[in-house]
Formats: sequence, C-alpha cells, structure tokens
Amino acid sequence: MAKAIVEGSARISLAKGVFFNPEMELCRSIFSLAVGAIGTKLDVADAMCASGARGIRYKLENGNVGKLALVDANRAAVLCARKNAAKNKVKCSAVCADANGFLRKNAFDFVELDPFGSPQPFLHDAVRCLAANRGGCLSATATDVAVLCGAHHAACLKNYASIPLNNEFCHENACRILAASVAREAAPLNLAAVPIFTLSHRHYVKVLFRAEVGAEKSVEAMKRIGYVSYCPSCQWREGKRLPLQKACPHCGALLQTGGPLWLGALWDSALLEKMLLLNAERKYAKAKEIERLLSTMRNEGRIDSIGYYDLHTVAKKRGARILPIDDAVAKIREAGFAASRTHFCPTAVRADAPHGKVLKLLS
Repeated sequence: MAKAIVEGSARISLAKGVFFNPEMELCRSIFSLAVGAIGTKLDVADAMCASGARGIRYKLENGNVGKLALVDANRAAVLCARKNAAKNKVKCSAVCADANGFLRKNAFDFVELDPFGSPQPFLHDAVRCLAANRGGCLSATATDVAVLCGAHHAACLKNYASIPLNNEFCHENACRILAASVAREAAPLNLAAVPIFTLSHRHYVKVLFRAEVGAEKSVEAMKRIGYVSYCPSCQWREGKRLPLQKACPHCGALLQTGGPLWLGALWDSALLEKMLLLNAERKYAKAKEIERLLSTMRNEGRIDSIGYYDLHTVAKKRGARILPIDDAVAKIREAGFAASRTHFCPTAVRADAPHGKVLKLLS
C-alpha cells in the first residue's frame, strides 16, 4: 500500500520509483501563494510533475486555477500523479510525455518547470507555449546552484551563456543569471519575461516570470540585462548594461565582471503584499517561516541595489569585529540610508548607501 503524506491541503501518495522531496514543501507552499496572488484565471501545466504534489496543490488551494495538466516522462510518476489527483478529487489530465514535446503542442497561462539541474533545455518550448497563449507566467527552478554561483565556471558559460561571479552575493547572481536567460529566450518571440518573485533556498533557486506580448516591451526587458563589475579586494560592485571600468574606483584593484544577468527588480511589491495576506488566511504548517521570508523579501525589494554585504566577509577583509545583523541594519538606517536583511543570506545586509559609507558603518 502506498504511503500517504498530507501537505498543505493535499494528500500525496508515494508510488514505487517516484521521488518525493518533503524539503520542497516550503517552496510548494510559497509558490501556491504566488499562484493565488496572481489572481487571474490560469490554465496550468506542471511539465515535470513527479508525484503531482505541486500541481495538485495549485489547483486545490487556488480558485483561479482552471485547467491543470500533470506531465512527466516517467510512466510510474504519471500513474502516481493520477492516483493523487483522484484522492484529492482534483480534475486534471495526467500525461506521460516529454516536457518539450508536450509544451510545443499546447498553450497554457502558467508553465511550471521543476527539473533536476538546469531548466535551460526546456526554456525555449516553455516560452513558445506562453507565446501561443499570448502571454502568461513561467515558474522556473534551477538546482544546479553550484554552476550558477560560479563553482563551475565553464558549465555556467555553456548552459547559460553567462560568466558567474563566485563572491559573497553569488546566490543573488544565480537568480539574476537565470532571469536573464529566460528574458533572452522570450524576447525573439516578442515576449517580455520579467521576474515578479524570486526565491533562493538551500540547494535551489526559483524565479516566477510574467510574460507579456509586445515588441516594445521585449526591448525594454532586454535593456534590464547587463553586467556586474566586482572588486574582490574591497567588495565594490556596480551593475551596468556595459562594464566600462577595469580598475576599482574605490581601491584601484582589478575588477571581475559577471554576466550577462538581470539588473532589474527581482520582486513585484504588489504580488508580495497579496502573498502575505493569503499566507495569513491559509494557516500552513510553516506559515510563520513563510511570513518571515516574505517580509524580508518585501523589505529588500524596496532597496534598489545589486548585491548585498555579508558581515563576515566585511569583517575579514577590514580586520574588524563582526556586527550583529540587527545592529548593522540599524547603523545604516540611522545614517539616513535604506537597509534591510536579505533572504539570500542570513548574515548579510542590503543597503542603498555608497560603497565607502557602507564599509565605514559596518567596520
């Protein structure tokens, strides 16, 4: 008899040979909130559904989800997803098919990509699916975080056509590289793919995009792609469409350059507010953790900056003591600048103060 797990409002059974990761419950809950916060009617394709947990929860918990397709190339997974949908009384189609082949033949408002590793091989057909639908949303997960964070430079260049930066804000860089990759894939189809929600958690990064039709909108999206210049000596950083400096203007050291990557906003503030309200209503098991996470994102999303400052790295490079995180945020705010924690790193602060001022305040 299959083992059953209750998650959110869904009862998930585990068939033989089908992998189910309970550590992803937080992710599934948060993105179910995002689906509900979008509000408009969504026909959803969970293109790599496995047990069907994510797609089933999207449908059960959100009244705006219409048609649901659970798709997987693994026949055992499809049988499991079909059983889980029946147990939860969810009407959907469960299809055994290659994700790319399925997306090429269908149009949906919302495409979910949650592969093992990089979503890159599936992006082209995912955005074509949305283009056929005249726009929609794409949710893309990448579990090849070591590649995106710069530990495997060549693989990032090959898979994402981007140079990574292995520095203290590498997880933000990872999300920005993924976002740029999706935007570049969508633009030739006259789709402007813009991040509206971004999550970095444990072994993965996940970005939700809104894709809108229009050549001019696509051009504007592409203008938000550029490069980050970074000084490994003093931590100075700058995001520009074209990197114009070779030497650090703060200390004179040789700069490192990463990109192309997304330089625009990573969150839609209105969406975050709606997600916080929905979270208070739904009473998830991890509701408090989700509230803290979303509140941190709301605060950091209000600050226009590239990267953040890890307090341990600052202290090590400056030969100073490590400030408590709340004291660091307070000092920057007292100096008249915006500052917050960041969900990317528990020991880092995001600030809109000039680089030299930040170092002085944190040292």
